[in-house]
Amino acid sequence: MRPSHPLLGGPDGAGALGAPGGWRAPIFSDRKPDDDAETTAARVRVADAAARSVGKGPLVVDGQRFRMDCSGVAHAIYARAGFPLGIVGDTRRLFELARGQGSLRRVDPLPGDLAFFDFTWDADGNGAFDDPLSHVAVVERVEADGTVLLVHRVGDRIVRARMNLARPHDRHDERGAPLNHFLRSATGGHPAKTTAELFVAFGSLPLASRTALARR
Repeated sequence: MRPSHPLLGGPDGAGALGAPGGWRAPIFSDRKPDDDAETTAARVRVADAAARSVGKGPLVVDGQRFRMDCSGVAHAIYARAGFPLGIVGDTRRLFELARGQGSLRRVDPLPGDLAFFDFTWDADGNGAFDDPLSHVAVVERVEADGTVLLVHRVGDRIVRARMNLARPHDRHDERGAPLNHFLRSATGGHPAKTTAELFVAFGSLPLASRTALARR
């Protein structure tokens, strides 16, 4: 049985939302997908589509203009790669798609994976950073030191960000190379947080099942 998360239910997720300092991210323990050659190539196409989207504004794919928010951009990237995900929903819908048809885990990211984050902004306007699954990005690649390159929406552009889960609080390594970008700015007495500090899970979708995904 998967560990608790606010959107999965269970007692452990209930009391943590109001106390970010005491929040412990769940450990999603799905196995890394055992991909065949077709699925591996499909994941590379998604990663390539993400790379080609960097620096762009709103994306238009086959005449469809996608929303310029994090989930809209993720949908657009998959569509650019030839894997439309159906109705353009929010981050929670993408999470449920990975949960129901794919894999959720905190290790072993694959190119083309979705990366989910909690507490990135005050989504419900209550003055607190207590909104789970408030951001999503697409994994472009993993560097030799384990730093994950992500593609996501910031402001009116699609940009790259870095995330190193082995050093979540460090912005740079000893040589000055970037390890983690800030994902949440310091505001209203709340400290800035890095990508790794707000990370929840990687989600792999079964890209070989293109038709099944498009129907959802």
